Amino acid sequence: MFELQGKRVWIRRDGEGGDGFEGTVERVSGKWIYVKVDDPAGTTLGIWVNTDLQREIAVLAG
Repeated sequence: MFELQGKRVWIRRDGEGGDGFEGTVERVSGKWIYVKVDDPAGTTLGIWVNTDLQREIAVLAG
């Protein structure tokens, strides 16, 4: 997981469909990663994601 730190990622949300969010991994702590997300309204949010929940995490190029 530590190789994700500083990377731009896309994380699939729970449920059906292909929706998710994009952000930058700011911190990795065990099974948790903290992703900084830019909200369309211009607010910066942070989301803790538990990798045990088997969400799809894709590292984005660039």
